[in-house]
Amino acid sequence: MVRGLFQRAESSAFFGREIGVMYMHAHLRYAEMLAHMGEAERFFDALCKAHPIMLRERVPMSDRRQANCYYSSSDAAFADRYEAHSRYDDIARGRVATDGGWRIYSSGPGIAIGLVVGHFLGIRQEATTLIVDPVLPTRLDGLRATLMVAQHQVELLLHVGPKGHGPVQLDLNDRRLPFTRGANSYRTGAAEVSLEAFRAALQAGVNQLVVRLG
Repeated sequence: MVRGLFQRAESSAFFGREIGVMYMHAHLRYAEMLAHMGEAERFFDALCKAHPIMLRERVPMSDRRQANCYYSSSDAAFADRYEAHSRYDDIARGRVATDGGWRIYSSGPGIAIGLVVGHFLGIRQEATTLIVDPVLPTRLDGLRATLMVAQHQVELLLHVGPKGHGPVQLDLNDRRLPFTRGANSYRTGAAEVSLEAFRAALQAGVNQLVVRLG
């Protein structure tokens, strides 16, 4: 009797991809949790470890990576499945180099960009509400970024207080924006702005949204 055995292509070709791989999804969700908790410094550090530029300064065992590509995983640099099996514990100890893994194959890069826009810069749009909830360390006080918000170009200026989260004041084009406080059991919640009120304060060309954090 002939039996067939299915193997995923990457497992069949290279043990290091399937077993020695370190997908970034769990790390990125960990970073998202840090933002939700208001751990600004740790959140920023976690984001930086997912960024390929100068990664070796933050993750010493990583090999150089293509700078303009967000990686969805890191592959332990084993020669074959036998070496991977015998030296698996060395990965956790940082004794094995990690190569850039599968690049845009999975949702990891999308999650990373979503964290930067929606949690680091803190701009999230829902059906009728603009949520403003940046989380960033105090050393980035004065950070500027340009985004498209509600189909308009908006320059975001962030004044970071000692907490690094919890907006206390919003000004769009020198006009104070009223907001309600979003729920968060762990820290001061987001500023929730009516999209109708936000659009009413927009102007032609570039708009400036100034956010002051606690």
